[in-house]
Amino acid sequence: MNRVRKKRSVKDMRRDELMEAAIMVIAKEGLHGTTLSQIAVEAGMSTALVNHYFDSKEDLLEATMRRLSGRYRNEIMKLLPANPTPAQRLRAIIEGSFEPDYLTLASRKAWVQFLVNAMSGGRIFHLYRLTGERVVSNIRYAVKQLVPPDQVDDTVDGIAAMIDGFFWENATDCSAEDLMRARRISWNYAVLLIPSLRDTH
Repeated sequence: MNRVRKKRSVKDMRRDELMEAAIMVIAKEGLHGTTLSQIAVEAGMSTALVNHYFDSKEDLLEATMRRLSGRYRNEIMKLLPANPTPAQRLRAIIEGSFEPDYLTLASRKAWVQFLVNAMSGGRIFHLYRLTGERVVSNIRYAVKQLVPPDQVDDTVDGIAAMIDGFFWENATDCSAEDLMRARRISWNYAVLLIPSLRDTH
């Protein structure tokens, strides 16, 4: 039986277009320099339409950050086979963290702006922290099935730090080859910490 694809509403499509426009503007102007009128121009809409689909600039920025976080999660999910082993789950997290289709230049620059803004607290800080906690939690879920209990914390922190380090190293200027190198080195580091990963493909 064929699945019936749910038709997306005009509202959903317009909100998507505005979030994509917000990513581009944030990348160029910075978070504090971004205005609703600039986003409207980038999306080819009027400012009135932006106000129709989002209650405020903060509402649009929060939705945009959730969109970036959702893309990250989706890249990992696409790499996961059915009923993944702990090793396959860990590899999907590492590889998904450096997927070129997700980490476009605009997306990387927008992430940097969200991090800077998160330092001052508020809703963006909560969302940024939540994204980071989810990544670490997913790494921990895989790692605790691969190493003795007394090695879990150090292994999780090491892998998470490796991913974060390469992300920020490549945050504003990198090629697809740089991202693939980051993916390879991060996986090789995980194998050093968890020798049993050598037997996985």
